Amino acid sequence: MSEAGSTSEARTARGGTSRAGGRRARPLALLAGAGALAAVTLLGSQSASADSSTNITGGGASYQSYGEIFTVHDYSADGYAVVGYLYGPNGGLHTCLNTNGEAGAAKVCNYSFAEGSEVEWQVCRRKSGVDYNCSAWRVDYS
Repeated sequence: MSEAGSTSEARTARGGTSRAGGRRARPLALLAGAGALAAVTLLGSQSASADSSTNITGGGASYQSYGEIFTVHDYSADGYAVVGYLYGPNGGLHTCLNTNGEAGAAKVCNYSFAEGSEVEWQVCRRKSGVDYNCSAWRVDYS
């Protein structure tokens, strides 16, 4: 038996592939890699922007990624204001306060962040400077 033949047989015996099997495996590996790259690219582009909203008792808020617009609603004439807190990409806390009550307009706060930046926000009811009934923190992207 030649030395080359025994190397191929030894590789196959250890769980490897023969030279012919290795050639067939490469195109499949390349296709699998290309598919994974396409999936990451698609998922990455989906997270570049997001719009969301949430309601709490007596109010609510929404974040619109295009234009970085944070809107706070006060749905009740109950003596409580509604306040939205937004952490921008630089770590600064922004406050958007609506004291307009049920008949009043929504409070619209417009920010300017770099595209794709992560922001975190929540909304609370407020009375005498104390926050109540806060929503969970939400994550969005500009």
